[in-house]
Amino acid sequence: MKRHTVFAKRILQAVITVFGVITITFGLIRLMPGGPMDFLMAHLSQTQSDMTQEEIAALAEAYLSVNPEEPIHIAYLNYMASVLQGDLGHSIWNNRPVIDILAEALPWTILYSSLALFLSFFIGVTVGALMAYHESSKFDYGSTVLSVVTNSIPFYVFGIALLALFGYYLGWFPTGGRMYRGTEPGFNLEFWQGVAHHVTLPVLSAVLTAWGGTAIAMRGNAISVLGKDYIRVAQLRGLADRRIAIRYVGRNAILPLYTGLMISIGTIIGGSVVLEEVFRYNGIGYYLFQGVSRRDTPLMMGGFLLITIAVVIGILVADLTYHYIDPRAQSETKEAYGSSPLKKLRIKLRKLRKRDDEDGERRLMTDGSTGTPEFPFAYPVEEIESHERGRWQQRFQESVLVPLKIAFTDWRTSVGLLIIAGFVLMGTVGVWLVEPTSMYDGEQYIRPFQTMEHPLGTDSNGQDLLALTIHSTPTMFKMIFAGAIFTTVIATIVGTFTGYVGGSVDRVLMTITDIAMTIPGLPLVMVLAVTIEPTNPYLVGILLTINAWAGLARTIRSEVLSLREESYVEASRIMGASTPNIINKDIVPNLMPYILINFVGAGRGVIFGSVALYFLGILPFSNQNWGIMLNQAYEGGALVSISLFYWLLIPMVVISLLSIGLILAAQGLDRVFNVRIRTRHTAGSDGESEEDTASVQPQSNL
Repeated sequence: MKRHTVFAKRILQAVITVFGVITITFGLIRLMPGGPMDFLMAHLSQTQSDMTQEEIAALAEAYLSVNPEEPIHIAYLNYMASVLQGDLGHSIWNNRPVIDILAEALPWTILYSSLALFLSFFIGVTVGALMAYHESSKFDYGSTVLSVVTNSIPFYVFGIALLALFGYYLGWFPTGGRMYRGTEPGFNLEFWQGVAHHVTLPVLSAVLTAWGGTAIAMRGNAISVLGKDYIRVAQLRGLADRRIAIRYVGRNAILPLYTGLMISIGTIIGGSVVLEEVFRYNGIGYYLFQGVSRRDTPLMMGGFLLITIAVVIGILVADLTYHYIDPRAQSETKEAYGSSPLKKLRIKLRKLRKRDDEDGERRLMTDGSTGTPEFPFAYPVEEIESHERGRWQQRFQESVLVPLKIAFTDWRTSVGLLIIAGFVLMGTVGVWLVEPTSMYDGEQYIRPFQTMEHPLGTDSNGQDLLALTIHSTPTMFKMIFAGAIFTTVIATIVGTFTGYVGGSVDRVLMTITDIAMTIPGLPLVMVLAVTIEPTNPYLVGILLTINAWAGLARTIRSEVLSLREESYVEASRIMGASTPNIINKDIVPNLMPYILINFVGAGRGVIFGSVALYFLGILPFSNQNWGIMLNQAYEGGALVSISLFYWLLIPMVVISLLSIGLILAAQGLDRVFNVRIRTRHTAGSDGESEEDTASVQPQSNL
């Protein structure tokens, strides 16, 4: 019965999520000033000059399934009814029903995304298991470095490089389309050969950038499982190594990756907008981009809605099937604090403590004239000050010296921070040393290192590429910091509050969080970007992380559910500390390592998203950006001509290098905040030998 209840809750949550997405879609159409409805009516007024305003409104209603003259609640109900009936409006540019266009494109997106998911998961799990088996070997070290590098490169950067090399330069693969021209779809060899030929490069682009993260996660899980007691018991029983590897190590190590596999459907399908546009592969993402770029609002909203529903289905399948894969999985049921016998116990203890304090004051009062209590067991002032100095010295050592000691004994932290420091210098000192460039400042198409005046060459407008790269860096950092701060602050507030308070507040906020987490980020940002048209880099950074906080809030909540059961938190509750006080002093400090690591990860997400949207031309070209450089090189023919490939290569290298620096720094911080390593380093500073201190350093442990 309990299992059926869980299933019903998951399905209800999926329905609520889809309902929320449809509501957001309606809001974009009707509520936002200067939004899709206003744009469509203005467009129709220009193209249909012989029509009256009433006729234009009727035509807009036919396209969008929304009557702009109706009251908002009536229009909303009508829009919901039309969506439930499969009416997503009529495409303006294609002059076809949106549902027909998307139904035709959906199988093609499912084809390459499912292939990419399966291959990246299989390769990542296999390589990760081998890395764990050969821990600390050259294979482990080399595979970890390769995993980090490939996982740090945006999938669209890989896609552009593969398209240029194997599509245009070598001509081994087609540069666009889904099948050979003139072939008839069906169960015939020529058709499926064409499909395989066209889908190879998009699949490779996704697989080559996704397997590394799975491999690193699988390696960590497998190493953790190898240390479990049941593995030792299996070995003592004399079970074969093959059986232990498959049934005990492999199965248990792969379990945590299963949900991530299903949730990654959102990443693949959401990223299809960029990938399908690069390869001119006519799937859901391709038509969504066409709707956004051409302001074809019905097509844009329909594609966004369909992608979201696909993600919801993937997560729902993960929720409903995980119980069968891992029978230990149980739903989390936590009571809210503030009611029940615990509250009565706290009230009673407060009264007892107050009475004891009053009795203690009366007993300690020895001078009746002044009423000043004398404490016979008070410590001398000098001893208190000495104790306070020692406490601050210990805190400085634990908070500053030990983290620095751990950080700079790990090559990842050193390399990552060195890369980040280089970009910081480039964005601060570099903009003073290198003058900004403007159009037609110099000769066109100068190759790198051809002249010292333009060490990285020039583009089609004669602009110096080194100056463009350097002066794009401050804008990038503004977006990164704004987006990362927005993500971590919102996620920390929501995650800590819901995890600690629990009850109905937790259920309501987590439902909202799940809705935000389910909506694919990139398509949502695209829809908002064409409506808002942001130019301020701080606003762009926040917009790029509009729903990125949700996943982090979920994981923070899980951490808080464990932390709130700790003895020191329980003691603070019994002593009558307020909820904000407990969260600020007992919960958040213990979460700061995880929050800082995810702060870096959120910044990396801003890089990927901003460059992708500037590359596609969706965000206004109001600021210098590496994505704009990529767009101009792509549109300027650098993809076709090998002599101009340097124009594409420079922004691709810069983007990938900063991403590598951030991910290395994040992994180094993960080691810094490891409690076991911090404890042993602290002990080492108090007299532990160098040999003992060095022994805690992991071997290539990512």
